[in-house]
Amino acid sequence: MENTESKSQLSILIIEDHPDQRDLLAIVLQREGYKVVTAANGVEALDKLEQEEVHIALSDIMMPKMDGFELINRIRSNSALRHIYIILITARIQEGDRVRGLDLGADDYITKPFSFSELLARVRVGSRVVQYQQHLEYQTQIDSLTGLFNRRAFEKKIVEEFERSKRYEHPLSVIMLDIDNFKKINDTYGHHGGDAALVKISEILRDKSRRSDFPSRFGGEEFVLVLPETDQDSAIQVARKFHEEIRTCTFGTADKPFSLTVSMGLTSTNKKQYSDWRQMIDDADSALYQAKNSGKDRIEICLPNEHHKVRHAAAH
Repeated sequence: MENTESKSQLSILIIEDHPDQRDLLAIVLQREGYKVVTAANGVEALDKLEQEEVHIALSDIMMPKMDGFELINRIRSNSALRHIYIILITARIQEGDRVRGLDLGADDYITKPFSFSELLARVRVGSRVVQYQQHLEYQTQIDSLTGLFNRRAFEKKIVEEFERSKRYEHPLSVIMLDIDNFKKINDTYGHHGGDAALVKISEILRDKSRRSDFPSRFGGEEFVLVLPETDQDSAIQVARKFHEEIRTCTFGTADKPFSLTVSMGLTSTNKKQYSDWRQMIDDADSALYQAKNSGKDRIEICLPNEHHKVRHAAAH
């Protein structure tokens, strides 16, 4: 059996039109440590799925307004909900309904009347499936060399944070960072030296970031930081901190130590209106390109006039 901590991270939606049965199921599952959301029918369930992250759905088949079959159809046809593990509750006489439910995409079923021990056993099976899928999904978002999130994870994160920033009118900043003269590092210290430098910079970004920040490897020797709830002035302070931290760090081995510098490009939503997150990335990338062309080892900021950049070099 999983520990309570792992189960508390999983959310179960109970869809049952009988209030007493719905409340009883909720109590049993809450006692096991699951987060529980309830709905009286399929229509209400879809509304809840819009508002809540749900991992397992426990649904009766016979319900008013929208039955369990239609609900399965709607869930499986929505790419954002397809991951949900669905357990159908059926009556003993509904053999054909069980088959139909599984054909439509239900993962499991439980037949009335059932014991709570059987219910919990089936929910635990669903929990293990969900957690394994989460593990696989997590692995696809991690850069194998550095252990940072990869570009795929970054793009998912920036979409979420950009939409949140627009909705609540909160500032969002992005910093792009590139190692200066990386080819020379590889040529001088070998690819092992270059890889070790990438790993160490990743550790700095991960260890010195705030919990709300999202550092990731963008590709090659390029990294990107998503800074939610961060305006341009605060983002400049973050960039300067990392710039100096990397600049004063020793890379390589005791026999062959070396230092390196990075160039950075920065943009913030509180200084420029963006209609699309890709524009933010383009501007941060343009600022980074400007930093490279202006002598490297510096921070460039994208201003509202996209052809005008102002340099902010960290104090040496």
